[in-house]
Amino acid sequence: MNPTYTWMDGRLVPWQESRIHIASEAVLRGASVFEGIRAYRAADSDELNLFRVGDHLARLFGTSMRFLRMRLPYGPDQLVQALVELLRANQVREDAHLRLVAYFGPEGEGDQPAGAFALAFPRPRSRRVTEGTRVTLSPWRRISDNAMPPRVKASANYLNSLIVSADAQSKGFDSAIVLNERGRVAEGPGQNLFLVRGGVLSTPRTTDSILEGVTRATLIELAGRLGIPVQERAVDATELYVADELFFCGTAAEVQPIVEIDGYRVGEGRIGPVTERIQRSYFALVRGQAQAPEGWLTPVYGQPVAA
Repeated sequence: MNPTYTWMDGRLVPWQESRIHIASEAVLRGASVFEGIRAYRAADSDELNLFRVGDHLARLFGTSMRFLRMRLPYGPDQLVQALVELLRANQVREDAHLRLVAYFGPEGEGDQPAGAFALAFPRPRSRRVTEGTRVTLSPWRRISDNAMPPRVKASANYLNSLIVSADAQSKGFDSAIVLNERGRVAEGPGQNLFLVRGGVLSTPRTTDSILEGVTRATLIELAGRLGIPVQERAVDATELYVADELFFCGTAAEVQPIVEIDGYRVGEGRIGPVTERIQRSYFALVRGQAQAPEGWLTPVYGQPVAA
């Protein structure tokens, strides 16, 4: 079921009236960048909290928009208020996923005019968070940093992800793991990747053609709290087949165990002990049951909306 409203260029717009022109650069060439943001219901109240929205907007403005030399008539604080307003207007009270998009409009209307819109949908936890996911090592490679930098969360970059996902699903898998142009492990189609060997948590480096994930950074911090050693390093493809545990992470994916890769069972074929500790810690954090750094949880209903 579609929500009642979207937010477009400074105002709430009914779903059926939410449009951008077919001649916009966003439509013609995929000239847009975006952030996926989560809102979680608090464990001990009816509050809904945006998780690390400030860090998502820092990436939007400081990385993605910067690369495209895109300028919006709105600042980060205004966009946070827009997301709060949108969730309230749609009366979202349960876990939700938001998409905030900055886009280029039609050519010839000034100096590449840019606009923004936001969508918000209730999004319960995926069964794959508990049951796990089956993956294959994709024959397709992740786009390279000197072609279309994966650290830029650009809509056009996700055509690479769509090809990877379609290939994996046509072979009977849920998803895939992608290698970079150097043949080292990068990430999933839209998720960062971690592996566990000998109790040590490892993840590809930010220079290995991956998105600099907010959830990835969160889990690295949580692992430190839990006393789990973490390495950011180059990962060989063969390590995936002998790992004790594998899991995806991301705003949409959350913390998602990988239970099989190319017919090889990972560990016991269910969520592993390290993944389970991290997953439990993550959900406690986003629901306000664990101490969160300042600014990580932004209340939706517990603050006034700017006029």
